[in-house]
Amino acid sequence: MKIVFLGTPPIAARCLEHLQGTEHEIAAVCTHPDRLMGRGLKPHPTAVKEVALRFGLPVREVPDVKDPSFAAWLSELGADLLVVVAFVILPGAVLATTRLGAINLHGSLLPRWRGAAPVQRSIEAGEPVTGVSVFRLDNGVDTGGILLQRTLEVGPDETSGEVLARMGEIGGPALEEALALLSAEAIPSGTRQDPALATRAPKLTPEEGRIDWSLPAPKIHDKIRAFHPAPGCWSELRDETTSVGRVKIWRTKVVQDSNPPGDAGALLWGDAGKAMVRCGEGSLELLEVQAEGKPRRGGADWLRGLRARSPRLS
Repeated sequence: MKIVFLGTPPIAARCLEHLQGTEHEIAAVCTHPDRLMGRGLKPHPTAVKEVALRFGLPVREVPDVKDPSFAAWLSELGADLLVVVAFVILPGAVLATTRLGAINLHGSLLPRWRGAAPVQRSIEAGEPVTGVSVFRLDNGVDTGGILLQRTLEVGPDETSGEVLARMGEIGGPALEEALALLSAEAIPSGTRQDPALATRAPKLTPEEGRIDWSLPAPKIHDKIRAFHPAPGCWSELRDETTSVGRVKIWRTKVVQDSNPPGDAGALLWGDAGKAMVRCGEGSLELLEVQAEGKPRRGGADWLRGLRARSPRLS
């Protein structure tokens, strides 16, 4: 089958790596334009572009999928199918450029977690199982017929970055299997999704990363896992009543303790020199934190170096 691959981040790059080794012809790879990064503002290619160039695949950077010239270019390629992994919503004119339309690899068990951040939102909700869905793209947001799904267990301390990396390992084979289905004479339209079971997975924002320490410890822990590696969870460090800077909380561990509820955000020492923070219910051990303008440190080292009186997070 002749396909065009569209994607940007590492999970998409891992899927592209897998597909380039199959019998299918990759006519072109589409990705976002290079980003200017670093002090010198040098162009930095996407993970998908790096893989495409490594395997000698033709690459097109796409700043605007609604540009009529993009749909015209796709039509000229004469591909059978568009394969999409973490790109952007495609307009109808683009979906109509191939014989079989487009399929998408989505990081959830649809119809749960439709949207831009399915892995992060499922972890934030504390779900122990997630997965990938390969479905047909239509004019809705993650609403098309499902061709196949694969489940993935999530560890109690796994971050969204770690789960996404494992998804990349199962995503490529799932796409290859879906391509085999579409290559058959009876082309499947996919299993219809039940909209009553749908949940939304909007993009994470830095403002949303502020921690509410009045919540139960497991709930806060799940949020910290979900926001790792980006945009990260944070809190204000206070010296009695005065703010002394922002602190990012990168890794924590739920601690079973007998402390009564209350005094949420208070920093204290636990058993064996563990850095602890009180929550609305229970406590969290601080494993990795980062003070504003400083490198990441172990929680105990950070707490030991504080000079604030009665330090707390809010």
